[in-house]
Amino acid sequence: MELQPGTELLGLGIGDTAVRAEVFRLKSRQRANPSVRVGTASEETERLTRAIRSVAENLEQLSENPTAANADILQALAQLVTDPELLRVATAHIEAGMSATSAITAATEEFAALLSGDSFLEERANDLRELGMEVIAKLNGLDSPELPTTDVVIVAEDLSPAELARFGSNVVGVVLQGGGPTSHTAIMLRSMGLAAVIGCRGASQLVDGQQVLLDPAGDRVLVDADLSLATKAIQLIAKNPEPLIPVRANVGSLADAIRASTTSASGVGLLRTELLYLNSQRMPTLMEQTESYREMFAASPEGPIVVRTIDVSTDKPVPFLTTDYGDLVSPGYTLLRDNRAFLAEQLASIEAARLASGREVWVMAPMIQSSAEALDFAELARSCGEFKVGVMVEVPSLIQELGDLGDEIDFVSVGTNDLSQFLFETNRLAPLSPELLSPWQPKLISALREIADQCTSQGLQSSVCGESASDPVFAIVLAGLGFDSVSTANSQVAAVSSSLSAVSKLEASGLAALALSADSASEAKAKVLAGLRDLGLGS
Repeated sequence: MELQPGTELLGLGIGDTAVRAEVFRLKSRQRANPSVRVGTASEETERLTRAIRSVAENLEQLSENPTAANADILQALAQLVTDPELLRVATAHIEAGMSATSAITAATEEFAALLSGDSFLEERANDLRELGMEVIAKLNGLDSPELPTTDVVIVAEDLSPAELARFGSNVVGVVLQGGGPTSHTAIMLRSMGLAAVIGCRGASQLVDGQQVLLDPAGDRVLVDADLSLATKAIQLIAKNPEPLIPVRANVGSLADAIRASTTSASGVGLLRTELLYLNSQRMPTLMEQTESYREMFAASPEGPIVVRTIDVSTDKPVPFLTTDYGDLVSPGYTLLRDNRAFLAEQLASIEAARLASGREVWVMAPMIQSSAEALDFAELARSCGEFKVGVMVEVPSLIQELGDLGDEIDFVSVGTNDLSQFLFETNRLAPLSPELLSPWQPKLISALREIADQCTSQGLQSSVCGESASDPVFAIVLAGLGFDSVSTANSQVAAVSSSLSAVSKLEASGLAALALSADSASEAKAKVLAGLRDLGLGS
């Protein structure tokens, strides 16, 4: 039954600009039905190998596009699909009599099952399943569906980053029935500045050709509604020449650094280093690493450059590094322990690039779980260069130990994507809920307040570089909680800088208190928006 005009479908909005266009549904790609192979095992294995290689090459080509958002994500997926172990398992199924399509389906499901039971890892399992379906499409000779040339809102159960990267300018919005704010697709949507509503359960009822109002500021989709009904995003009135706290950029490649330098960003708050290593089947030489960092440092906007040392996880494997993942969600410290010589060389190359570029460079380690791990990293980093040294706060266990670090490290940076996933791990079996996944969750805001307070008492500089910092209004809350800077997607630097130029420290603190007083994410957001209007800071 077709939805009636005015029907409201709720989800989690990305962006603040409403759009109105026709629905174009992307059909869900079907998993392969069980089938036996027709040719020999070697012929079928060769066919599968070619399909995997084709998918990986396509991802790499997409990542090399100068306008590509989050090239590091696309490169990580290319590495994931070419994992030799994935092909080995699929080959075993082929030798047992399966067709290539059935074999890759079985192999990806086996790998995905290893990641089940944790909301963070399940996002990566979804990536793996999507890659498997990309391979099946290649095996079946299916091309990507042709999109209309007119403006459309894409509606799908979910999208892979590769599908998203192929969209043209006529795709003005995206509505997803599934998805979460820390998924690769959501991160890319933000980086692209594309309006979206994700986790929209009613999306399955939308039909091709139906006009919809995609209203991300209102966390909703309205059927056949006029743009005049869109939630009016609050317009903050800048009253200060500079933002309350510095706004820096998140960078993952040389192209990202070049784009960041065209914004008003006060440096780089998160320089991801994985792309250099994901591209290589061998360990890059010290000279190769140094030159890569030097180029990125030289291209980056003026201000400090905060470099995150290599962050390897189940969705970002590095071929030449060895580590025993065991039961770990992320092998952050295991990697440091088992590959210490590599990490020391990475730090040495960062130091050489710092000297060659003359830039102010800070270094930080990801996924640190304890003060002992933080101290170990700080000792290694200081032995390799003249840096400010810090750690990322992503694992809740570290929050309680920040009081032990004041004399040993210089700063912390909070990755709210991972922190929120760990905080709500006990709720991982609950149905997908925008309310649960929102950065406005009071439990997350309380954790952020504790981190900021600990840093203030210990004399540590503090920043937030997670996706939540790209929300212009939430960035005000972060400043009010006591954070010293934020780091955002390039596309959001201007909006976040403008919002932070509209408030004083006292006003931001009061708004943060409103958020902390709420009992739910929706109430926290509503209270802060109402508070801004009451202060006469926005309309």
